[in-house]
Amino acid sequence: MEEIKVKPVFIKTRNVRNFEVMMDGLELGAGEGRLGMIYGRAGRGKTRTSQWYHAHNPGCIYLRVATIWRTSELEFLKALCRELRINPAPSRKGPCFVEIVDRLIANPMPVFIDEIEKLPGSFLDLVRDLSDMSTAPFILIGEEELKGYMRQNRRVWSRVFRRMEFGPIDVSDILLYAKDSTGLKLSMSVAKIFHGASEGDFRIVKRDMLALVQYANANGTPDPTDPIARVAVKAGLSG
Repeated sequence: MEEIKVKPVFIKTRNVRNFEVMMDGLELGAGEGRLGMIYGRAGRGKTRTSQWYHAHNPGCIYLRVATIWRTSELEFLKALCRELRINPAPSRKGPCFVEIVDRLIANPMPVFIDEIEKLPGSFLDLVRDLSDMSTAPFILIGEEELKGYMRQNRRVWSRVFRRMEFGPIDVSDILLYAKDSTGLKLSMSVAKIFHGASEGDFRIVKRDMLALVQYANANGTPDPTDPIARVAVKAGLSG
């Protein structure tokens, strides 16, 4: 039996398709500041999808929040300057803010800010001002608490033009991922075993798929059965 390999792939799940629809909807509000919101449990593909969109749409910015910025709006602004290729970034908040706004007025590209709920609520006002003054759309990404975090600030919440919750992956996503990443054509029953064990978390599916491939290669079994899938799930849980 030829050794089965696992390739890194990106598949267009239902969440990804809904994400693209949301981004198209944000474009309809061009000419005024507006916010987008993407939220949901960890492991459902929010970050990966945003990074994929960023990679395939050069006219946008992706910024992952660092916890160390909690006490420094300046460091946050300087990081955004670097992503916008404003070099060197100004050393004070006011000039940083102006440079960012000017750059985004000239080119009002989408700006993704991932894990913004790590930061104090005052950062939401800063993002709102950047979006209002530049008219660029800012898309805020976070876990389930992001919705409540943003609703606490009415001025921010009223500017959310589009929002989307990343739901759990479904069985068809697992079948497609297995085929594209490994070439394996899983049976529906095997995919359902993976789906039940994952609780909708794509990271868990990937972990269990690796265990399945290791088992298949070690035992020369290219057609996974239900018992093999259960072994793989247990192996994944044990690390």
